[in-house]
Amino acid sequence: MRPAFCAWVETFYGVGPIMHSRSSEPTPQSNHNSSDPLAAVISLLRPQTVLSKVISGAGRWSVRYDAHEDPGFCVMLQGSCFLDVDGVGAVELDEGDFVLLPATPGFTMASYRGIKPKLVKPTYTGELRHGTQSGPPTMRQLGGYFHFDRANAQLIVGFLPSMIHIRRGEPGAARLRRVVELIREEASARLPGRELVLERLVEVLLVEALRFRPVEPASQEKGLLAGLTDPSIARALRRMHDDVAHRWTVADLARTAGMSRASFAERFTRTVGVPPMEYLLEWRIAIAKDVLQRERVSLAEVAERIGYQSASAFSTAFSRHAGCSPSEFARSIRS
Repeated sequence: MRPAFCAWVETFYGVGPIMHSRSSEPTPQSNHNSSDPLAAVISLLRPQTVLSKVISGAGRWSVRYDAHEDPGFCVMLQGSCFLDVDGVGAVELDEGDFVLLPATPGFTMASYRGIKPKLVKPTYTGELRHGTQSGPPTMRQLGGYFHFDRANAQLIVGFLPSMIHIRRGEPGAARLRRVVELIREEASARLPGRELVLERLVEVLLVEALRFRPVEPASQEKGLLAGLTDPSIARALRRMHDDVAHRWTVADLARTAGMSRASFAERFTRTVGVPPMEYLLEWRIAIAKDVLQRERVSLAEVAERIGYQSASAFSTAFSRHAGCSPSEFARSIRS
């Protein structure tokens, strides 16, 4: 029986069934063969464990954070500041804005541009204050990190935008603030079932953030979310995710998209960032890693699930992509 909280989340936010990310039971194959690529991505990332705190500032200040291996988020509670993310650029954050960094590169936050930053490290005890230590703060935000499953984080995060910035007045911002507020309350309450509730809330947070589409998307944006906004490419992506074991060809997928083979291949690569067959290969390997990590099955069975004709063909593809054999990967994960 699913916890009542999961049913509440599904009803309130309109998301599909939310699975417990720490279950020791095998992941049903139907979770992998989902026609909803976004749900499939979150299922493999298995987000969990939230670390968050209030960060405030006053006066003139600028701080620098090194790259962090876990995804980060923040919601502005009061005032404004500048956020400059390596490889993305600088934006001004105002009260009510939300930011998600699926993979957290180095970044600088400042009250004003042009101030030399001070290097700081994330801490999670008490409120962190930047700049003038006396008097009321002019900026407050709730910032934090959570964890993705290590087996597939690097691969799948590569299909997501480097930064998702949702401004206060944009669709979805109010819903995200409510979820973040629930996360803050739950993280500080220390009530029974806290970890389970936080895991479910982080899943909802990701769904809400990844659903968001800016009114004027960046022209250079590539990845899974960009692909899902293109109706033709989205049809092909959903068919791949719906039946990952099918022996897909570019011609098959082009017919699904209603395009010529050449036009589809060019548009898919330009939108998603990789050619269709490379995307399919990477998704198959991601599923294989998940199965090897959570279940004790033969290589032949794993190969059949993801569309390889033999265990040897699967092992060769896996080794070339992951840098180790499937058996070595399974042993390293379990140890």
